[in-house]
Amino acid sequence: MSDRKTSRTWELFRFLVCGVAAALTDYLFCQLVVLLLHNHLSEIWVTIISTAIGFIFGVVVNYLISTFWVYQNVDKDVKTKSKMFIALFIVLSLCAMLLSIGAMLLCNLVIVSAWGNEYNIVNLSVMELIKEHGIKFLGQGLFWAYFISFCIKTLVGLVFNYFTRKYILYKEPKQVENNQ
Repeated sequence: MSDRKTSRTWELFRFLVCGVAAALTDYLFCQLVVLLLHNHLSEIWVTIISTAIGFIFGVVVNYLISTFWVYQNVDKDVKTKSKMFIALFIVLSLCAMLLSIGAMLLCNLVIVSAWGNEYNIVNLSVMELIKEHGIKFLGQGLFWAYFISFCIKTLVGLVFNYFTRKYILYKEPKQVENNQ
């Protein structure tokens, strides 16, 4: 029987809580930047800046929670606070983000091919859908196309992050057989 510190089930639960906290941080900072800059810069610059700032804050939250709470059964030789470790954490996080963006773009390609350009989810603003349709936005096919694509995108990033953190970054100590 394993305890909460070494249990994979509890580690996965902590990982999911960490992912939600980091995703919410990313989303909230991204939306804050959009709110602050949308009248001052072009749409493309607002998108680039808000995505970058959201990503940075999300990665910081993810790193801190992962290092101090999620991975409690880490090999003592892993230097989780070293510059090299942090750089690798950021690079792998960027890879996850790029894979997630790729998944979203692939979903968009499939959706646009099937239902036409009016279902282009890349240009979708959920806030605009809500403003235009109120609570009825939940009945819009465009919203559900976006929602399902967002779930697929998130799952791709989640799986990549879990395995890279578990098997590359936060390695468990090697099990030593006891021959007594």
